[in-house]
Amino acid sequence: MRLPKFPVLIVGLDGATFDLMLPWIEQGHLPNLGRVLRSGAMSRLESTIPPITPCAWSSFMTGKNPGKHGLFDFVEPDGAGGFKFTNASFREGETLWGCLSRNGRRVGVVNVPMTYPPEPVNGFLISGLDTPHELSPFMYPVDIKQQLKEAGIRYRIDQQHLGNMRTNAKRRQQLQSIFEAETARTAALVHLSESRPSDFRMVVYGATDQVQHHFWHFMDETHDKYDADGAKEFRYAIRDTYVHCDEQLGKLLDECDDDTIVMVMSDHGFGPMTNVRLRMNQILRDAGLLTFDQSKAPGRMKQALAGWLDRLLRSTLSSDMKRTIAGLFPKLRVWFENLDEAKIDWQQTSAYVNEAYRSSPAIWLNRLSGMSDADVRELRDRIEAIMLSLVDPKTGGLVMSNCYRPQNLYHGPHTSKAPDLLPSWWEDGFLLDQSVAGQPAPPNVERSTAPLEGGVEFAASHRLDGVLMMSGGPIRKEFAFEGARIIDVAPTVLYLMGAPIPDDMDGRVLVEALDDEFVAAHQAEYEAADDDAELETEDEARTSFTQDESELIAKRLQALGYIK
Repeated sequence: MRLPKFPVLIVGLDGATFDLMLPWIEQGHLPNLGRVLRSGAMSRLESTIPPITPCAWSSFMTGKNPGKHGLFDFVEPDGAGGFKFTNASFREGETLWGCLSRNGRRVGVVNVPMTYPPEPVNGFLISGLDTPHELSPFMYPVDIKQQLKEAGIRYRIDQQHLGNMRTNAKRRQQLQSIFEAETARTAALVHLSESRPSDFRMVVYGATDQVQHHFWHFMDETHDKYDADGAKEFRYAIRDTYVHCDEQLGKLLDECDDDTIVMVMSDHGFGPMTNVRLRMNQILRDAGLLTFDQSKAPGRMKQALAGWLDRLLRSTLSSDMKRTIAGLFPKLRVWFENLDEAKIDWQQTSAYVNEAYRSSPAIWLNRLSGMSDADVRELRDRIEAIMLSLVDPKTGGLVMSNCYRPQNLYHGPHTSKAPDLLPSWWEDGFLLDQSVAGQPAPPNVERSTAPLEGGVEFAASHRLDGVLMMSGGPIRKEFAFEGARIIDVAPTVLYLMGAPIPDDMDGRVLVEALDDEFVAAHQAEYEAADDDAELETEDEARTSFTQDESELIAKRLQALGYIK
């Protein structure tokens, strides 16, 4: 029997967690999420390791582990001792909407991370947070930008000023701005769908991730940096964000019939961070594995001055003024950017961490030194032993529970591109802090007692388990199950939409969430992956950011708190 072709709506709530969502549904705060939950199936959704945006959403859209699609993070080494920003063109493999388009399905995709530059689809696509700027060509086809403008929809890529939230007034302003941006995403999807009807529609709301990062310590009285004074106004900021996203979901549900498959998912979960801070390059230095270039290292006074001046400029200047100053004084800009970095002597370094990128501390071996395979294995063993022996100065317990290796996590042609070791920050709650090259240096491991710096320091961050709820069509009702993974969503969608599943996907169809009779009557169809699609060399396939675009991406990730 041929597979039916159910229409599908996916609503992504970036970073959503059942730990918060389920109690709020039970209390009646999230009626639309409650509709999906009560009329369908649910499971915790296992993310990638590490559970971070580029890696996880790429695994969702390809149905593949990172060793196959090759996109591990917002950055990757540039081969010359530095890092470059990644985007969708760095990923290998066909996307879910690319596969659907090839099989004659119409698609509408809005704000999925790591979709810039937008790929041609049978429908429309608005790329997500890897988009450099609102002037970038981030919509396909290009005419939909004018269409949204004529409809009075002011579409924004992401928040630009989260890093300025050092007063209640600025926090209040940012929350309002975040809500307005998400409302515009809903309006864009609804408006474009009227003139370009789609069989598959998807939108991702990033508000849940952003607000949880920066407001958790107002909600959670057990948090190491709980802010009782700020809680008077912002205790319910995260709940209000879920409520706002629930309202957006309600607008989309009102357009769906009973045959529409509705999926609500997140790319990872969320939870509080502790006040444990690691200076990992100092740890590697003390182990004799890293050497700072003292000739380029700023003194502590200059570092403090730069930090103060940077915070002052960020909080007082508009974006246009900052760009003007950067253009007028490029050398001054470089001086400021370099002041708070402990420069590395690459000739004397075997392992390092990119401490400017704090959202996912990863340890890299310095391949520029020409290590043998035996050297690599020995060095990984040594570094792992060092990291797993770090001690919490307050409790005397171990700081780190795991230090993952790519060979044990991934498989595929790109496994060698992964970081050499992945410290388990998402399991243990520690954060990265900036190393200091000179002496005296702060402790390698310490408990930060300073109040949380609003918009700069994360109060909470990612966890491995996200959320998955499905309803409509043959989905079981009021059914809870376990074992769903983020790579399982794409093959499940293809199955429900009557499209063949490429045989190189690592995910599986989540048949346990479907009616038994339906599964028995409809066999999943598979097709051989198109190897010819992977013949391009990396340089040919990639659309690397220009210097100006890289700076814009850096500023946007900095505004979101992902990089220092």
